[in-house]
Amino acid sequence: MGYELPIDPEALPLRRACPFLEANGLQAEGQSIGASKDQFSSYTSTLKRAKVVALLSSKGLLDAFVAEHWQHGASEKGRREIKRLIRIYERWIETGGTTPESGDQTDEDAGGEFALEEHLRDYLAKNLHVLEDGMTLWPVGENQDAVEFAVDDNNRRIDIIAKDRDGIPTVIELKVSRGQEKTIGQSLYYRARVKELFKVRKVRIVIVAGEISPELRAATTELQDVALFEYGISMSLKRV
Repeated sequence: MGYELPIDPEALPLRRACPFLEANGLQAEGQSIGASKDQFSSYTSTLKRAKVVALLSSKGLLDAFVAEHWQHGASEKGRREIKRLIRIYERWIETGGTTPESGDQTDEDAGGEFALEEHLRDYLAKNLHVLEDGMTLWPVGENQDAVEFAVDDNNRRIDIIAKDRDGIPTVIELKVSRGQEKTIGQSLYYRARVKELFKVRKVRIVIVAGEISPELRAATTELQDVALFEYGISMSLKRV
């Protein structure tokens, strides 16, 4: 695609997972995961990692794989990542192994509580049109996701990397609570990295928060190509 993505040193190494599974009598399962095109809330490679973790855990092989091939998995951050991957896998299973179409909102989508930032992130990843007509996820490579897009080797991640209808890369950053002015510094760093990675001259920034603070509003007035959004929550009831 004309650019090289940074290697995420903390991500579960899929290239080592398949040979490990094969060596432990799980060749068919490993090949199935490797060839899978399944997607959940715009997760592709992350869903593959979630499947690997779930399989290894069910077979009692997770600790051995971590010790041999993924030392980061034994750290505190790594353990949190394992729990996150298991949650993603469980949510994928709960949906029957499908991702709802953008027009088919679930109860959570339609008015649930964005109690965690990941809920808001996953909703927007499936419904980018609510921000702007024609906005879609950026087409990333096989070992990356447009959601939680890694921009450097220090595990810094953009919440969502998208493109507008004119094909311009768009950094989308989310804050479930009051949007603070420090968010803009983080977003500007991400914009600089995306320009470098994608070899483009223009990158837009979109910040979505439960409330845009006066400080953040003031910080962005002199910046070009920055849009601010506040989200609201509604509720609907259905008799069953």
